[in-house]
Amino acid sequence: MSRYITSKMAIVGFMGGLANDLTNTLATVPQSEEQKRAIWEQQAIKRMGEPEDVTGSVLFLTNDDASFMTGQAIVVDGGQYRIG
Repeated sequence: MSRYITSKMAIVGFMGGLANDLTNTLATVPQSEEQKRAIWEQQAIKRMGEPEDVTGSVLFLTNDDASFMTGQAIVVDGGQYRIG
């Protein structure tokens, strides 16, 4: 179990890092437009993510529709994950 948990947490941490890199927030302000474009051109949806892009997933996870879910990492990254 420890190997599985370690690998799963690595993915969760990696996705958190991508969220900082790929979502149009204060964390991405220092990046040049060229740096931002180089990142999102590699993903399926060709634009920077906006904080509002995760709203639907958050609402779902806080709703009774997700009441039987446990231990899941929902990836909302515009298709970046498929590349890595």
